[in-house]
Amino acid sequence: MAADSTALFHANHGNLASSGGAISVTTLGAARQAMRLQKGLDKSTPIDARPKYLVTPAALETVAEQYLTQLAANQASSVNPFSGQLTLIVDPRLDAKSATAWYLASDPNVIDTIEFAYLEEAQGPQILLREGWDVDGMEFKVRLDYGAGVLDWRGLYRNSGA
Repeated sequence: MAADSTALFHANHGNLASSGGAISVTTLGAARQAMRLQKGLDKSTPIDARPKYLVTPAALETVAEQYLTQLAANQASSVNPFSGQLTLIVDPRLDAKSATAWYLASDPNVIDTIEFAYLEEAQGPQILLREGWDVDGMEFKVRLDYGAGVLDWRGLYRNSGA
């Protein structure tokens, strides 16, 4: 849920494809255009949230690689406009939710989309140790307390795929 009580990916946010489609030059182009046309807080100034990452489940990894690979085209219609433009991120945990949905994400240096934070008194891994009494040796325990949350939907785009 976004801060405006609307789902993170929603037509009102302009970051959800109106109909699902497989990864292609056409669907990637529509997604890129939707991200670039996102407006700032004043609702009129384009923020140009250019996509940097293509995020897919493992089921779409090979197809995604095909659309991100450079080709030696012999015709203008065969040129791959996304070659070298996007970085592929594959997360197999996405397969459990949908093996067809894919996402675009903007550069976090351009628009703050997701924030990762540690607890105030636990900035990084906390290492605890104690000496063994029953055995010679040391016991170690490592704990990492952190949280993550979405700050802005405009740097993200979802296509439910086909």
